Amino acid sequence: MIRSELTFCQSWDRGKLLGWVQWFINAGRYHAISREGSLVSVGLFRMVDDEKQCHEFYVDTGGPICYVEAAVCSERGGLRELYGMLWDDVGEFTEKIAWVRSKYDNRVLVTDMERAKRRLMRN
Repeated sequence: MIRSELTFCQSWDRGKLLGWVQWFINAGRYHAISREGSLVSVGLFRMVDDEKQCHEFYVDTGGPICYVEAAVCSERGGLRELYGMLWDDVGEFTEKIAWVRSKYDNRVLVTDMERAKRRLMRN
């Protein structure tokens, strides 16, 4: 699911991809949703101090920016649920949220956590 949705890791071999995902699991920086025994949504994130650190794999300083490195979903409404889990987990002490948007030339976008929550969680 991750490989098919994220272009930056499509060329990685299985070992590299699994090692990358395992790092987030070991760090407790992931959320996943399953339905009827099948994985339908996965989110991988890191906490960093500044935008520069978003571009560095395996950097997690515990900083005030939640960088969503990956968020993939195969069902409608799953991303909203995934982001809800993220806010419940780190939203209280996180100032900003960041992610890469491919439609903006893979630029890191950073916004206030509360603003993102209002926009992403609206009905």
